[in-house]
Amino acid sequence: MRTLRAFWIFAAFALVWLLRPIVKVRFGSLFVSRLGHLAGNTECYLCERDSGLTPKGVFDIWSPQGTPANRYLLKMFRRVMRVADWGAGVVHIGSRFQWWKDHSFSDANWGRDIHNLMEKHPPHLKFTLAEEKRGQEGLRDLGIPAGAKWVCIVARDEFYLRAHGNGVDYSYHDFRDSDIQNYRLAAVALMERGYHVIRMGTHVAAAMRLAGERFIDYAVSGRGSEFMDVYLGAKCAFTISNGCGFDGIPMIFRRPVCFVNEAPFEYLSTWMKDSLAIWKHHYGSQSQKRMSVQEIVASGAGLFDRSKQFADAGIRLVENAPEEIRDVALEMADRVEGLVTETGPQAFWKKYPRSVNPHTKVALHGEIRMRIGAKFLEAYE
Repeated sequence: MRTLRAFWIFAAFALVWLLRPIVKVRFGSLFVSRLGHLAGNTECYLCERDSGLTPKGVFDIWSPQGTPANRYLLKMFRRVMRVADWGAGVVHIGSRFQWWKDHSFSDANWGRDIHNLMEKHPPHLKFTLAEEKRGQEGLRDLGIPAGAKWVCIVARDEFYLRAHGNGVDYSYHDFRDSDIQNYRLAAVALMERGYHVIRMGTHVAAAMRLAGERFIDYAVSGRGSEFMDVYLGAKCAFTISNGCGFDGIPMIFRRPVCFVNEAPFEYLSTWMKDSLAIWKHHYGSQSQKRMSVQEIVASGAGLFDRSKQFADAGIRLVENAPEEIRDVALEMADRVEGLVTETGPQAFWKKYPRSVNPHTKVALHGEIRMRIGAKFLEAYE
């Protein structure tokens, strides 16, 4: 079997060479081991492809790299793009040749929609009739009645990457973690508004200490599935997230996200139309005074992506208070329900830096579409 597979890989490589005068066959590495990249990188590529931003006369094939963070999501993407599990073998051979560089491509934007294409294209993934039926059955199993609206809540902690890090030490990202218990006030307020609240996650540090007829701690319920992870994120009224892989699902299905405890500050998902954000507070290690937006940017902390960088700069991050999370969550509910009508740009964005990724040198932002939570912003102005 292994010999036969090797034969077909060599045959595919030879075919790529023979077809060069007619069509350029390109191979890209599909980053499937992290949910946010599987969702965001792939949807961005599809939007760019449909907008004519990919070269003409190419035939693109994606090769999955790593263990899929969500196999069902990958299955859905296979319906709308070419994905070949054997592609990595072809790339392994081709990378030995100088001419191969013309036959490789990647998502240089890393899932950031800097061209604002998601607002111009409908979602590429759709549920079949059978999947819709399965999703409705899944909702009933969770105790969510037909026609009910729900909000997903997810807070990244060290347990997820510890379980799915493929042996890699991701503790350098600990500065992005937050305590799910600080989201309880928001959950209660949303349940009082009539929403069901579903705490998402796969491997989590602790159960959410909350009870209520409309509350489901899906992350520890034992009733989760990769299909329902996708369905719940795709169909929610909105998601509350501290910036983790799961929010890639509502993003690619064009559902709004209420970002809280965001860091790094200059990496806000500014292209996300109808979404809100608030960030972690920054303090100097010897100061009780909260850093202003200008001070965060001037210190370089807005682009820090390692916990050690904050420590070396003498900057400590403080999570949003439960009241801040509640206030921005209710503002999000107001917007989803059409109770807030202003849509014009906030003056805040005039002082927000249009940064570039320090690693890829690619712009982090296109046109600004998200908003900052109104009450939260008042404390910074």
